[in-house]
Amino acid sequence: MEVAATAIGVLGLAGLYTTCVHMLDTLSAAARYGIDRELLQTKIEVERVRLMIWGEAVGLNEINLDPSKTEVTEDELAVLDESLQTAALLTAVAGLLTCFVRTFEDVEVLQKRYGLVPPAKTKGKEKDPTTTTVAEKPTGEILLTTFRKTYSSFKNRTASAQKQASPLTKARWVVADEPKFRDLLTQLKAINDSLTALLPAVRKKTHVKMRDEIMRSNDAHQLQNLVNAADDIADLISETASLRLEMLSTGGHRIPAKPVPRVVHVATTADPSAVAVRQRALASDPTSLALQTSSPVPVSQPLNTRPSPAAEQVSGLGPREPLFGPYDDTGSLVIHKVYYKPDRFSCYSWLSGIGEAPELEEIQPVFHPAFALRFIPDSILDVAKNILEVDVEADAKYAGWSPGSTSLTGWAAELSFWREMGKQPERFQRNWRRVSGKPSLSSDFVHKRWKAITRDGLGEDWTEKRGFEQVRQLVGPSEYTWLDPEEGFKIRHQISDLLADMSNSPVPSFEGTGCIGIIACETANPRGNFNFVDVLVQLVEAREVTLRIASDKRRWYGGITDRIVYDMIVAELWGQNMELKDNGMFEAHRTIKERQLDGIIKFAEEMEWPYVDEMRDTVTKLLGPKADELQIHIRAFDWASGLVLPGGPFSMAILGMLYSLSTTLTTRMPNTVVPARKGNYGIVYPQASYWSVRSVLGKVLAPLTDARGSRMKCLGGFVGPCLSPSLPESTFGLMLELQARQVISDMEETNLDGGMARTVMPVVESKQGKAADWVEPMPPPMSTDSVKLQTLRLGKVATDPVTTGTVATGDRKPPRYTARLDFWLAKSKTMATMTLRSNSIFMAAPPCRGTHRIDSHEASQYTFQVLEIRDLPRAEPGAGMGNAAVIVINATSGEAAHTFARAWCSHRARNAVVWKREGGRCCFKCALMLAGKIGVATGILIVG
Repeated sequence: MEVAATAIGVLGLAGLYTTCVHMLDTLSAAARYGIDRELLQTKIEVERVRLMIWGEAVGLNEINLDPSKTEVTEDELAVLDESLQTAALLTAVAGLLTCFVRTFEDVEVLQKRYGLVPPAKTKGKEKDPTTTTVAEKPTGEILLTTFRKTYSSFKNRTASAQKQASPLTKARWVVADEPKFRDLLTQLKAINDSLTALLPAVRKKTHVKMRDEIMRSNDAHQLQNLVNAADDIADLISETASLRLEMLSTGGHRIPAKPVPRVVHVATTADPSAVAVRQRALASDPTSLALQTSSPVPVSQPLNTRPSPAAEQVSGLGPREPLFGPYDDTGSLVIHKVYYKPDRFSCYSWLSGIGEAPELEEIQPVFHPAFALRFIPDSILDVAKNILEVDVEADAKYAGWSPGSTSLTGWAAELSFWREMGKQPERFQRNWRRVSGKPSLSSDFVHKRWKAITRDGLGEDWTEKRGFEQVRQLVGPSEYTWLDPEEGFKIRHQISDLLADMSNSPVPSFEGTGCIGIIACETANPRGNFNFVDVLVQLVEAREVTLRIASDKRRWYGGITDRIVYDMIVAELWGQNMELKDNGMFEAHRTIKERQLDGIIKFAEEMEWPYVDEMRDTVTKLLGPKADELQIHIRAFDWASGLVLPGGPFSMAILGMLYSLSTTLTTRMPNTVVPARKGNYGIVYPQASYWSVRSVLGKVLAPLTDARGSRMKCLGGFVGPCLSPSLPESTFGLMLELQARQVISDMEETNLDGGMARTVMPVVESKQGKAADWVEPMPPPMSTDSVKLQTLRLGKVATDPVTTGTVATGDRKPPRYTARLDFWLAKSKTMATMTLRSNSIFMAAPPCRGTHRIDSHEASQYTFQVLEIRDLPRAEPGAGMGNAAVIVINATSGEAAHTFARAWCSHRARNAVVWKREGGRCCFKCALMLAGKIGVATGILIVG
């Protein structure tokens, strides 16, 4: 990580934070002129207090904003919460605060959208002298006694922020339109909700601090204002304030009467009978569905008839709720899009009225313990964000529940990955460097230290001073002299010294070789400039760094490059799986060998690998008494020892192991180098083919693995055995790359002015209203179209056979092919061929809670047109859709239909959301939202 760049980023973030708090102070003053001034001002002050407490929790309150200051000090960096130790989250938080500031940059918007006007424009009313007096009082006075500690800690920062004027703070304002102003309050609350949700660990701290201050308050009037200002009676602040009021009342304090809890209703804009008609509406033509609203929305074919009883039964949505009465959409999906860099973003899902929920963090299980190594270890994950940017498969949260699909997290990672690949062939990362040399370390000392840290960690009696001495033994004397001797012992300086020494190591990067054994066995050392002791020192230092970071979570660290992360991963694997023998040699634990070899055999059996019988014989010998006499490939050593790097290298290790254990194939290892991290590759044999799950064929064919009686499986990052294209050169396996361009989503919108990319902030609160104003969308009935995949054809593409940068090693580019799939459509009795031109992304819809309806005022965002399987060969996205927001592909007739739908998406260069009609955990309304503009903007929803 860049030290200077991140430091400046922290300083800018602290300035943004302070500006936001000061703007809320100005808004609070404006609210005093409203009719319900006390209620409005309390609402604003609540958001202001939330933001101040959040800033204090993450450490931004401690950053000195001296105008002459160009960077933050190490002491200021040290108080930052661990959540802001990575540039990714730092930039994401800055994006949220920037959105806040930009809300108030346009004076015209302030007046038209949010109902704020200068005092002179309040319809000629005489200025009330009492109002002037009130406005001159400190704005925080309305909650001052309750949150005295928070206001006090921010007092000095407010004074410095006032020196920087903005359109909002240059003038005084008055609330002229309270409904519009309340919309602004909703937006501000959403920003605060987004900040706390983005940093879950900080969320707990802010809740504790908020409760603590409220529970210490004796001001019954302010406590009652907090209760009155709450939109939700179950709100944290309202609940705590109510509890405190009850405690004060039992203690003899006089308090005002507590109001009856309120239910907020959305006023209807239509006649109830008309609403009843549209709520029951379903298209007369089953291939075109849309929602009717009180204000007509242009659609391809409007709805005007009631569904048949059979259609209602097929829908699986159960009986309708009463037409009249309240409705609450709690549990519906909410999508949050955060750009933490101009070209990279993350997506998060919440549940309306609930927030974060455990089911939204679902991780797909691995089929065998040996394949857990495919993902970055949890202990390294927090510092491995840069690795996940270039190797998305290394994240256990990447895959979705549908074979060949991504989760919401994987969706954002995949799109960001391809933007990165298209712009930046090589990344430059700054790192720490030491000037002085390091001491000569004996193998006995290194072995002893390795045994100690793998067995005991840092140790129960570990102190910073003892850790300082341990680091000095490893790297030599410190290159700094501290005025305060105790400062030099701090753990953050120990980490910096270790990182600097690791960056100076003569040991090659494990990432560059993709194979741990090559470096550990000194195979990648033709010049003899390092030995195994140097390798073990690197692992010792990496382990020391991991343990110190784990014990000091509130600190920020620079210099953690990709190379350092891979060193930490290897140290973790080596410590878990390798045992130091009395003769000073390392050997994999017997149980690790058995686990790893059992895993690869189970994989080969499930995938019906052509040479699985030969593999079983070799594994039997490797576990036998004469295993030491066998000559095995270095990749087989890695796999059997549990020393496999995650992500793309793991997939290559699987293929290497399949070849190494086969007597027929061991001398025919492919000499081609496929771009494993891009994932668009496979291997073809005369009787079957196998494809990376991220390849265009892997994604399209993956649904067939769920078919009853199917031989195909989706395991360990591969899909197979699939149809073979019967290539003549594939006798002993042909490694090849597929040609397909990537689809860029409409969701990827950046700021064209060169600033921070746009961050989309959702409203997490649930919506309430009259049931008559909400419409339940009906999915299409079960399809009767029958589809069968007939053939897989590959067409060769002319390419340069030698890769740039690997000419010296003799590695060659794999041959490149385009893929075509031929399908038989039984209903129309025709063949349909789909050329897989683009490597589309298919996102599995995350779960919601319950079945939800659509607010009729937002119905235009949910209009949809249904395409049956028989319609796809002639269909083109956008043609004949009218104003439909989403194309719904009805692929409910089976897995082959789902495969055909994905092939059509690839043929037409469209991404899609995948929704499971029967037995799924997401309702149809939320699935439509995901596919639409307010979701991930695919415009395509595949119903399986």
